[in-house]
Amino acid sequence: MASPGAPPSYEQANRENQSIKGLDAQPPRYSDPESQTATPSEPPPSYESLYGRVKAAQLQSESKPQFFKKVLTIIMGTLGCTICLGIILAIPISMIVMGSLYFHDCPAEWLIPLYLVVAGSVGIVKNFSSLCQKVKNDRENAEDDNVKTTKFDSMLNCFLLVWFIFGNVVIYRTYDSYSTIPGHHNYCNPTLYDYAFWLTTATYILLGTSCCCICFCGCLASLAGGDK
Repeated sequence: MASPGAPPSYEQANRENQSIKGLDAQPPRYSDPESQTATPSEPPPSYESLYGRVKAAQLQSESKPQFFKKVLTIIMGTLGCTICLGIILAIPISMIVMGSLYFHDCPAEWLIPLYLVVAGSVGIVKNFSSLCQKVKNDRENAEDDNVKTTKFDSMLNCFLLVWFIFGNVVIYRTYDSYSTIPGHHNYCNPTLYDYAFWLTTATYILLGTSCCCICFCGCLASLAGGDK
């Protein structure tokens, strides 16, 4: 032991120097609550991609028809399909307007304006009926597999299908066989006929596009299944 008047040893001086600088204190542990910075109590929001939703639909589906039904539900929930739905609701009104304005302007095939007026009127009834049924299903919290369809809607769907086939016959058989000269016995207003022709043709284009979308979703499902 060193005498009171002797200078401190090297070890003592080193320990005192470290104590002054705070080096002898233990570093804070990151597990201590005081050493952690404040973090949000809630996780950041997650945004599902179309791929993730399709993959989840595949995992939740027990059969391919059920999977395709869920995929169509996902597609119908997008903004683009909402816009398309608005366009579809406007089409029956335009059919009634065009058929009524040119009802007597197509003696070559007077069934064309009649087809437009009837199809537009029934289409509006069908849209309102489907909308009311959808609201009712939402209030009853109906699942996708238990969505109710009334017999009235089924009858309207059958009628519209038959009437659409009838419209195809009267429109396409008049192609290149009518005159655009007013007063001619085979006259048909070109605006009326072009509207009816392209409206019917656009239906087939839309069906083809929908088939391509279904095939695309099937490819996504295959990729999702391969990632398991």
